[in-house]
Amino acid sequence: MMSEGQKVILFTSSTSGEGKTFNAANVAVSFALLGKKVVLCGFDIRKPALGRLFSIADKQAGVSTLLVKEHVTVDDLKSQIRPSGVNANLDLLMAGPTPPNPTELLARETLHTVIDLLRSEYDYVILDSAPVGLVTDTLQLAKYADVTAFVCRADYTPKSSIGMINQLAQEKKLPNMCIVINGIDMSKKKYGYYYGYGRYGKYGRYGYGRYGQYGSYGQYGNYAESHYGNKEDNSIKK
Repeated sequence: MMSEGQKVILFTSSTSGEGKTFNAANVAVSFALLGKKVVLCGFDIRKPALGRLFSIADKQAGVSTLLVKEHVTVDDLKSQIRPSGVNANLDLLMAGPTPPNPTELLARETLHTVIDLLRSEYDYVILDSAPVGLVTDTLQLAKYADVTAFVCRADYTPKSSIGMINQLAQEKKLPNMCIVINGIDMSKKKYGYYYGYGRYGKYGRYGYGRYGQYGSYGQYGNYAESHYGNKEDNSIKK
């Protein structure tokens, strides 16, 4: 879906728990295993998840620390990036400290500078953003993406979200958008069609079991302790 020279992939969803971070992380690992130099960026700065996902305790380094600067250099960028610990080709730019004004921070021209620097340093830039159905933050970030992967989860995503997805596509607010259906149970028969493919119907046969600790959505599904709980934040959709 990307042309020559394009490298920024944005992951979003309509709400929490659909698996956008899980998919973004696995795509990033897959590219790294292919020998590509990849950075996975945590742009859901209201509810950071990458630190937990990759067992990194540093909560100070990251996106928000860069965006508060007036001018960002390559050295500034590198000082905020951490190795993933999963593969030498995969780096992490985590969310950093949660600011009081996430939407305003992402609207700064500094974001453009950060994305351009990442493009110059990496083969692929994976952006894990906030759920577009909850806040407007992702629309700021979408301006700089080459393709958008909109993650829906089988038996979980409300059907009403499809109308929003279609509207975002029609208004071209999310560039080059595709829908990823996550969490399909390949072993069940549904609506008369069989989704399993014999002995290939189990993900474990493809080696995904190694990353099984990333597959539990429950720990990322509660926004009560995140910045989404701030009732005074007018960027949060009611």
